[in-house]
Formats: sequence, structure tokens, C-alpha cells
Amino acid sequence: MSNKSETMLELQSAADALGVHYQTAYRWVRSGRLPAQLTGGKYLVSPHDVAEVGAQREAPQTPAAPSPARLQRQSERMHQALLEGDESEVRKIARRLVDEGTTIVDLVEQVISPPLRAIGQAWHEGNLTIWVEHRASAIVERALGDLLPNPRGRRRGTVMVAAVSGDLHSLPTTMATVALREANWHVHHLGADMPGDELVGFCAAHDEIDVVVISLTNPDAADEAEQAAVQIRAAGTPTLVGGAGKTLGGLIDDVQLAADAST
Repeated sequence: MSNKSETMLELQSAADALGVHYQTAYRWVRSGRLPAQLTGGKYLVSPHDVAEVGAQREAPQTPAAPSPARLQRQSERMHQALLEGDESEVRKIARRLVDEGTTIVDLVEQVISPPLRAIGQAWHEGNLTIWVEHRASAIVERALGDLLPNPRGRRRGTVMVAAVSGDLHSLPTTMATVALREANWHVHHLGADMPGDELVGFCAAHDEIDVVVISLTNPDAADEAEQAAVQIRAAGTPTLVGGAGKTLGGLIDDVQLAADAST
């Protein structure tokens, strides 16, 4: 608010102080961004209001997250880079989108997962060799590792993430870990192909675990995953078992619900 004891500035002087053209300052007055008084046919502006607008312009601005259309285009580029094994391009796409404000969940679900599914389907149909699919998964896992968030402030709690013996795909556990860390959870990431009794033993030795997440991509490992989950739950720790159709956004919600229900 203007102080009547201040020496008011004419609009041209205010524009000069802000480092903008007169017409820009005039538009700000018309829009209400820059308060001004119309006196004797001239706009007069308080130095205090000029300083406030200047401070607002200098403050760091949070960029708008990329649009769905941009994410779609980047997903197409990601697909091509993964087919070609161009790890540098994959990392560049992922890092740029995160720097632009894309969440890890959106990066994985909208940009990375569609190409991986397409590559997997092409291999299943005999149109790609298995090494293309394995290479793509390995590149994505390394790229996500580089983006692993280090949240600040108080954590929501502690989660253990793993997959049981016979489930050899470590990428889903990495995706879950990165997403949960972004959501401000501390995560013990044990990776894939872990014997169920080892997961039970780990939880017994770490009483700070609030929720256990067992990734499941191999149906043949479902029995061991469920047996481990039953034992861990019996010891008092909520345990979630993954499966087809699960999303990272849903996982974060389910982990929070499980943690809340156990308190």
C-alpha cells in the first residue's frame, strides 16, 4: 500500500526503476499488478509498490509442468532412444522433464512406461530380440537411479521394497523406490530375486519399517510373494503385493493408507 509521505514517482520513472518499457508499466497499472494514482492526467506510483513489483519479478518462479502433449512427444522420443540403445538421450529427456517440473510418477507412467510396454509387446510378437528389451530396461533403471530424489524435511515413514525369488525384474522395484522417495518416504530398496524368508528376517531386524511393498511381475512367484506377505503381516507390518495394472500413483496412496491404518 502507498505511503502518503513518500515522494511519488511518475510512471516513466517507475518503468525505468523496474527496467521495463513505459507501455509494459502502463499494462501493469491497467491490470492492477502495479498500483497507481491518476493525478493531473499522470499516473503516480509509490516507490514502495515499485520495490514490491521488482522483488516479485526477481523471485524464482516455479515453472509450469510440461503439458500432456509435450509428455506424449517426449515419450515418442524416449521410445526411439530406447530402441537404439541411446542412453545419453534417455537421460537427457528424463532430466530435462524433471527440471521442467514433471513428477517422477508422471515421468514413469506417461513417458517411460509406454515405450517399455511397446518394446515388450514387440518382443513377445517376435518383432524384436530379447536383448533390445533387456537393454532398454537396464538403461531406464540407471537413468532413474540418477534421478533418485533426496527429500528434505520430515519423512512420512519407512518402506521396504523388494521382489521375491523367481521374480527377476528389478526395474519395477526401482520405479517404486523412486516414486516413494519423491513422496517423502524413506525406502529400504532390496531389489529383485530376494528369498521370502529373507524379507521376513529383514523386517524382524528393522522395527522401523512401517509398510512393506513386494513387487510382482512373474505370476510363478505369486505364491512365494503371498507367503512372505502373510508372515510379515502376522508380525505386525502392513504388506502390499503388486501386480498387473497397478500404478505408482495408486501405490503411493495405498502405502499411506496402510501406514495410517496401522497407527
